[in-house]
Amino acid sequence: MEAVNLVLKLDEIERDYPENPLEYFKGKKLCLFKACLEKYFPGVRWGFQDLLEELQLNVTSCVNQSCCSGTFFQRNLITRAQFTAINERNLSEMNQIADIVFFSCNGCYNSLLRGREFLKIPEVKKKTNEILNSLKQKGVGVNYPNKYEILEDFNLKLVHDLDFLYLIRNDVVNALKFDLKDLKVAIHYGCHYLNLSRDKTNVETYLKDKTKLDELVTLFGGIPVDYQEKESCCGWGASQVLIHPKEALKITFNKLKSAESVGADFILMPCPTCLYTLSKPEYREKMNKWFGKKLDIPTIHLNELIAILRGCEEERCITLRRKSPRLDEIFEIITKQ
Repeated sequence: MEAVNLVLKLDEIERDYPENPLEYFKGKKLCLFKACLEKYFPGVRWGFQDLLEELQLNVTSCVNQSCCSGTFFQRNLITRAQFTAINERNLSEMNQIADIVFFSCNGCYNSLLRGREFLKIPEVKKKTNEILNSLKQKGVGVNYPNKYEILEDFNLKLVHDLDFLYLIRNDVVNALKFDLKDLKVAIHYGCHYLNLSRDKTNVETYLKDKTKLDELVTLFGGIPVDYQEKESCCGWGASQVLIHPKEALKITFNKLKSAESVGADFILMPCPTCLYTLSKPEYREKMNKWFGKKLDIPTIHLNELIAILRGCEEERCITLRRKSPRLDEIFEIITKQ
């Protein structure tokens, strides 16, 4: 049972649809995985969904999924079998309604693939089956064939929003009303994106430089700026921000300070968990108290930025309603006619 079987093979799409990869997605049933931390940044969801709808794709939310439970597992609150059972149930439900599932969150994408890898361990697979069978016997939800069974064959494929947006980058650029007007952008990919081997087919694709977000910024008319802490963690570290908050937020502080010191106008990322950590006002206040410097550099998710560039109404751009003065200024720069 290989985790990569669940991963949408982008290189094959590029090969088969060299002129317009978007054609591959036409007529397919698409759903958006609901990441828990999207609730703090609703633009992450609707910013992406609005674009897909404009591109005339058949898209909905994955209504019957639950949390990926990655946070609980990484904080040692659930076992491997419980973690795997949660995500096997998610896969089972999504397999009923979709051909392709999109993920805005590095952690959620990682969790769905990681659970599949745990099934290679006989003891975990046995306990996972027991948990799923107990759910099945309780008759939870609508019945369908092979409900809550560990499936060896899926119709379903998984893809990260960033990888999809890069694949159809020409269509994305054509959908934009504004550009970045040479704003300097610090890129943050996040640990689970940089270090994830589960969606790579060989060592070369795992080790090669990650440049998709940088290239998108350039296409959008911005200037990606290099900074020392580009590949460092956001500081969340699962349990670390709770157990060792000062040490964890020192990593966050170093990253923000590094981006600010090279004159970046904002930090761009593809993950709402990283966005939460790098943006949270309480964290910024603690960092100012502990490390003696107030950092104002704004942060934004790729899907939110695309919404702004496409010309979303200011009231709907939820990040702007948080009234970060510099982000308001960036909005004004981008949308100035």
